[in-house]
Amino acid sequence: MVNLAPGGEIHDIWKDIPQSLDFNFWVWNVTNPMEVQRGAKPVLQEVGPFCYIEWKKKVDLVDNPADDEITYSSLNTWYFQKEKSYPLTGDEIVTIPHLPLMSMLIVAEQDFPPAMLTLVNAAIPKIYGKMDSVFLNIKVKDLLFDGYPIDCTSRDLIGRTVCVAVKANSKPLVKNGRNKYLFSVLGTKNATPEDVRLTVKKGTMNTFDIGKVVKINGSPLNTVWKDECNVLDGTDATIFPPYRSADNISIVAYATDICRSIRGAYVGEGVYNGVRGHQYVVNLGDMSKNPKDACYCVKKCYKKGTVDLTKCQGAPLIGTLPHFYLADESYLDGVIGLNPDPEKHQITFIMEPITGVPLLARKRFQFNVDMHPIQFVNLTKNLRPTLFPVLWVEEALDLGPELMGFLQARLLTNLTLVDIVKWTLIVVGSGIGIAGIVKHQMEKEQRKKHERGASVSPAPSNTSQERLIGQSPSRSESEFSFKSNEMVMDPSRLRGMSKTTPPPIVPHPHMPTPPEVFTLERSLQERLSPEVGGIPPVEVPPSRLSLVRDMSPVHESSAPSMPPESTPVSGKSHRSMK
Repeated sequence: MVNLAPGGEIHDIWKDIPQSLDFNFWVWNVTNPMEVQRGAKPVLQEVGPFCYIEWKKKVDLVDNPADDEITYSSLNTWYFQKEKSYPLTGDEIVTIPHLPLMSMLIVAEQDFPPAMLTLVNAAIPKIYGKMDSVFLNIKVKDLLFDGYPIDCTSRDLIGRTVCVAVKANSKPLVKNGRNKYLFSVLGTKNATPEDVRLTVKKGTMNTFDIGKVVKINGSPLNTVWKDECNVLDGTDATIFPPYRSADNISIVAYATDICRSIRGAYVGEGVYNGVRGHQYVVNLGDMSKNPKDACYCVKKCYKKGTVDLTKCQGAPLIGTLPHFYLADESYLDGVIGLNPDPEKHQITFIMEPITGVPLLARKRFQFNVDMHPIQFVNLTKNLRPTLFPVLWVEEALDLGPELMGFLQARLLTNLTLVDIVKWTLIVVGSGIGIAGIVKHQMEKEQRKKHERGASVSPAPSNTSQERLIGQSPSRSESEFSFKSNEMVMDPSRLRGMSKTTPPPIVPHPHMPTPPEVFTLERSLQERLSPEVGGIPPVEVPPSRLSLVRDMSPVHESSAPSMPPESTPVSGKSHRSMK
């Protein structure tokens, strides 16, 4: 049975995924920063990929058998892949929007009264030094993990006041000394348990509830959005319910990094390493036009294909798909250098529907900042309003040989069980059908005898019974009645046959196989494509060997089977500032 009961095989894989994921970054380098400062359209250059591997595990698990629930925190660790990233090293210097500055300005604009913005304008040089633009030159590795320094040691009252406000509203900051901080995209999360705790269903009471998110930080509702958008929906995105059909046109998962559920729409069959699955793609909706998405608006409603991450990430970032794929065209028109391509930039995954196991997944996301003039802030007065791309990331899963072997064994087991169920239903159904026919014929005979006023014939002697079994005597009117070309067995003859051995039950040639069983069996057989193989041998009954005789090798994943012995990307394990 598919469930997350502690000690079970599926629980152990779910808790500590036994293979790494590929985690790749691309950074948008601004090639004309001073022109943009004066109001020009930005010209962007994509730099990447910077390749990492990611190991994912669940920690601090608390089991609740009474409610069939389990609570956990996620812990992700990233390791830089020098060979895959070559010739890039992470020491490359890129020009991007000054994220710490823009975060401070946008938060101040949203939360402070207009008069306070003049103080913010005066505090900028006291915190960041003299600046002539809203752009920053930074090493890629500092942007991603190591951190950009922010000095809040100024004794100036204005500077200290603004720094306090920035610290209170910025999750990406980690402490680096007294009143000193580091700003990075993932430095606070690397090798550190997330501060979000999810409670999910184990599926021991109902297998179709497996992985369903029911609480976040102990609450049955989210607190980031408004109204119905705070309702928790979907699984935790690492496991899905089994036995899905193509009629289930969408699938839902809760994504902690964007604090909301995303819905994958079924687009057809996909194949991964010879195993057939259902393919899904994701879009981010339209909060500006779709009433169901309007509750995702925070301070304003952005256009199609966006997610406002300000409250979720503690920084004023706007999420989209990479290159503004599936986003409003005005965002793409606002910059130069982007080229959306569904093959490279969509969120998609292929799921094996019988087991609910993801075979292949590509989660892609772009982080942008809303650049625009801010009242009383001199550095922004000439900016063209632009949703400005900063970087995008791809998290990629390709199921490795070990998990493919587990999946294949699971499919063969399910196929054998389906065969047993199918033939049991056929035999039982045939027996019920024959019994119904006999009962119907007896009732008709009784009605006809009643109409004729005929009495029931006496029971046959043993001699006549033996003759019935061993010979074919002539048929008298007491044995059979004929009417309207129908043959009806006399009830007395049925009594005479009561001690005989019935013939074997053979299904009627036109009796259909129960559709659910047939569909499930066919689905399983089609999914075991002859391309699957290269997997440790599976114990298979001789009658099932024909299903696997032609299987060919599966290509090994390039990711190591166990975490490397090297340290995580950052030499430090940063913890979020409380």
